[in-house]
Amino acid sequence: MNLIIQERLEPVFETMGLLYVSSHAEKFKSDMIEELNEFGVDGEFFYNRHLKILDKYIAAFMKHRVIDDNTITFFSEDNEGLFSVLLALLSENTGWLAAFDQVTEDEMQSALIRVLLRLEELDDRPAQAASAENIRSLDDIVAFLAHCPVDEKTKWKLMGILQTPRKQLKLLIDTVNTNLPAFEKASAEVAKPLHKLIRAYIQSVQKQEDEQFLKLVGMFAEEPVVYPSLIMPLGQQLFTTQCYYGLYVDVLPISGKTLADSRDFLLLRLKALGDNSKLQILASLKVSPKYNLEIAEQLGLTAATMSHHMNVLLACGLVGIEKKNGKVYYHLNQDNLRQLISDMEQFLL
Repeated sequence: MNLIIQERLEPVFETMGLLYVSSHAEKFKSDMIEELNEFGVDGEFFYNRHLKILDKYIAAFMKHRVIDDNTITFFSEDNEGLFSVLLALLSENTGWLAAFDQVTEDEMQSALIRVLLRLEELDDRPAQAASAENIRSLDDIVAFLAHCPVDEKTKWKLMGILQTPRKQLKLLIDTVNTNLPAFEKASAEVAKPLHKLIRAYIQSVQKQEDEQFLKLVGMFAEEPVVYPSLIMPLGQQLFTTQCYYGLYVDVLPISGKTLADSRDFLLLRLKALGDNSKLQILASLKVSPKYNLEIAEQLGLTAATMSHHMNVLLACGLVGIEKKNGKVYYHLNQDNLRQLISDMEQFLL
């Protein structure tokens, strides 16, 4: 795999993230702390110890951002599903910001549909085999969106964008272009610690310390380019060509290098096993590998809840991913489960 490691933040990805996060700053922080707690980490302590730079980054952006009706339409509404789709769209088409007038409506529509087709659950539905270029009429759009794994509110928004993509996306791109200078000023205010974080991220990726992430990159991305991300400090995002690696991912106890680290990692895995839904997921995968939507329907979980549980199980190394015939399957990582048993014996026997 020819992996290109970028040594700078990607302006469009960071600006869009900052626009959304700064519109929901308190919720963003509380949700992150809650997710850390669910992950088996003391969220409040972790945030105060490691993520104060994020507060400064967001506050600096808020001092310089430009808020208008378009910002409210695309970023202030509590619609994470729509934001995620638009983030993927512009991250994969950053050239649009400088040459939007040269892009045809058909190209815009096809690009958006391809983003939706890449949603993992949609790949698992044979009925959606038609290419993006074959979805043009209103009836085609309605039929296509009916199968999209997003909520009804997001579907209505996407329908409007797919019908008049130039009008809708021009407003979005104008908002992002207007706020790129605010991102530059915000990143300048945290330049010193940011530089240190980026150097650590480069070393981590070059040494291939996060094997799971690199495996996923090789599986899903085409000629992948990896960027560091500060606005998504604990996340990993994979698009068709662009991948984003949170600058604090390596701080999480997702591996055990020392005895203390091993203890934290053991506690993390035991906490995952102590959650009924996660344990049911593992029991289901014991029977056979399955894709996300199949497990969600079997256990009566929403797509968002399923994604949350699976992210934790992946981080713990208790499940793995494989891609067959265009479908994404999860399976038990039996080697790591045996290692978990061995680690318990080491600590307790």
